[in-house]
Amino acid sequence: MLRLDQLGQITDLPLFSGMAEEALADLLGAALLQQFPAGVVLIHEGHHADFLHVLIDGLVEVFTEQDGEEWGISLVSPVTTFILAAVVSDQPYLNSVRTLSNSSILLIPAQRVRDIFDRDVAFARVVARELALAYRSSIKKLKGYMARSTVQRLANWILAEANKESATEAIVIPFDRGTLASHIGTTRENLSRNLAQLTEHGVRIRGREIVIDRKELLEIFARPKPLIDDPSS
Repeated sequence: MLRLDQLGQITDLPLFSGMAEEALADLLGAALLQQFPAGVVLIHEGHHADFLHVLIDGLVEVFTEQDGEEWGISLVSPVTTFILAAVVSDQPYLNSVRTLSNSSILLIPAQRVRDIFDRDVAFARVVARELALAYRSSIKKLKGYMARSTVQRLANWILAEANKESATEAIVIPFDRGTLASHIGTTRENLSRNLAQLTEHGVRIRGREIVIDRKELLEIFARPKPLIDDPSS
């Protein structure tokens, strides 16, 4: 069960805004807020959806394993749900999920989510919006894979990370290079070549730190587009 201080933190989340008080109390009545260290597989591809996961703090990756190889699907930052579609549709997970850092995650029983979804219009509306955003994010990533080389995808990832904190001149890769390579659709070896290539376009590499000396050069090379790279579009 949630403590009172945790309950106050959770009820302020956009996901639960506008819900009827009775429905919210019912939804969270069996919820658990748990802490997970980095490297924990929270969801296994092919398993049935038992819980709705809400990432409160930390970082997780959605990935798939095919023929012994792992491929990154998406990186999830707080505050949001992940693989919500499997919960709503009562279907097996299509992907796996693993923590990349110490993470705080709210677990809500899947059947309770579906019950509240059926009777609370405000909650159903927010869930529909979450599903729509996840769909649009998938389409954007697909467009990036189709229209860009791996080094261009890397350049745009660097710009996106830099833009999370305005005026920053350096970013630190928040996970190992293998994970980054997986999420831009390449191998670790090719990632190293891509990073070296970007030194011609205004960046310097210092271990896990990427220093942006001339952002305008990087932008000219990356050519970011709102309908692929803007998270608000």
